Amino acid sequence: MEPAHFEAAFNGDLNKFPFCVIEGGYEPENLNGIFSKVTPAGNSLLHVASSSGHEEMTRLIARNFPFLITKQNNEGNTALHLAVRAHKLNTVKILVDLSKRNPNISTDTLLTLKNKAEENTALHEALFALHASKKNVNILVDMACYLVLNDPNVTCLANKAGKSPLCMAVESGNEEILQYILNALPYQGDGLLQRLQGKSPVHVAIEQGQLDMLKVIKERKAELILLSRDEKGNTPLHFAAYMGCIEEVRYLLEIKSDWAFERNTKGFYPLHLACENGHIKVIKELLRKWPDPTELLCNKGQNILHVAAKSGKDNVVRCLLNEKGIDELVNKIDINGNTPYHLAAIHGNSMVLVTLMRDKRSKIDLVNYQGLTAYDILESKIYMEHDDQIDVNERNLKASGNVEENTAEVDLKSYKKTKQFQMMMTYSMLYMYHDILQWMFGNFQRWRENFLRCCENVGIRRRRPHRHISTKISRIKSKPPTPKQDLNNTINILFVVAALVVGAAFAGVLQVPIDNDKKDSNNDSASPPTSSAFEGMNNDGMESHLF
Repeated sequence: MEPAHFEAAFNGDLNKFPFCVIEGGYEPENLNGIFSKVTPAGNSLLHVASSSGHEEMTRLIARNFPFLITKQNNEGNTALHLAVRAHKLNTVKILVDLSKRNPNISTDTLLTLKNKAEENTALHEALFALHASKKNVNILVDMACYLVLNDPNVTCLANKAGKSPLCMAVESGNEEILQYILNALPYQGDGLLQRLQGKSPVHVAIEQGQLDMLKVIKERKAELILLSRDEKGNTPLHFAAYMGCIEEVRYLLEIKSDWAFERNTKGFYPLHLACENGHIKVIKELLRKWPDPTELLCNKGQNILHVAAKSGKDNVVRCLLNEKGIDELVNKIDINGNTPYHLAAIHGNSMVLVTLMRDKRSKIDLVNYQGLTAYDILESKIYMEHDDQIDVNERNLKASGNVEENTAEVDLKSYKKTKQFQMMMTYSMLYMYHDILQWMFGNFQRWRENFLRCCENVGIRRRRPHRHISTKISRIKSKPPTPKQDLNNTINILFVVAALVVGAAFAGVLQVPIDNDKKDSNNDSASPPTSSAFEGMNNDGMESHLF
């Protein structure tokens, strides 16, 4: 393109060549060579004129060279895209109107053309500008309404981010344009849901905390809420519970309270998702809908305490332990025989482990269907990870700079190290409890007797305090008291020692403890369990049950 031609189009100067001769005796065909040229960015003279807002020049070029109306530049933008971005409503109307008049151009084609980078239509661009800028709001609303009026079907098309113009209207927070789009949609019921591409506008409203926009959708197109289910079987209430949006949860329960008892494809109720993501307010709201949480189980037979323990949500675990009717859930087993305590240990969630250990209802020595306690399973996992040696040559090669590590590899290694630290912390705590403290307190009675016997040998007699007859009778009927660990008093010590043990382990000082006596006396009991012990367990950490 000649610089002089570009300058004339940019300034809207109709007296400059070639614009001055278009309708002055020159046939348009003779000027096709000039108007077919583009700038280095691929923009035609129509792109330049329309984005500059020169109405007469835009009309002149588009009427005589209609092939330029749908021409796309290097980024895939048409002249209509650029006019919308520049907030030039009149040039937008000119381009759409002339496309209607030309039999060789379909208005639907012009309005549905997408650019390359974001895959946005012109309507996407208008709504994006409305969301991003507080300037020219009235012009942008009028522009969006005009584009919707000429082709309502465009409102259902998704861009590269999976957002339709309807979703972007919700994001903009502008009720006027949302109402206009919903009223213009020619579809009803399931037909609307089938035509709508990408994300659900209901999910977008919940995610953005736009309760007012959610109410507009309910008033104008209630089927978008009532019939909405994603590919995982999640209702809008599932999504609201997953996001922890308490106001939206309450509103959706008002619309349809039965959603609280509907499950997705994994068998998760909305309450499960709230527990998995640590949303206390939502949990309490949903618990009011059903007095007995023991009946709410997912496909793996896991209750809400299982899910919270597995996900490492200590705040949720503490909240649930204080709720009424939760007694049966504390030691409840899933389809693999694992209790919440098992899952907390398996996934290295030390805080949850401590919370459950402190609860008097917890039976921490229960075995699952493979005959393993939580300590047995975690010990076996530590053995397996200890046997997986790092390839020193590969590590040194990467450290030397000969092989570059991308961001994904670094993030994955960082995650694995963090998870390994959590597992070692949890293992250290269980090791101290089962192998050290239990041994100490198990031998306390023997130490006490030896001490008293030594006292008698040197002439110090035992003092036998006077007891009431009822006390003597009660002691005869009851078993001798066995000293137990007071977890409330020693929990701080556990954390300090566990941290020291983990630090030593990572420094290469601490070896994985092996009970040599047990191994010598019974080889089967000393060997780690087979992989079947971990069947049905997620060894990679927390997983999301919504997406």
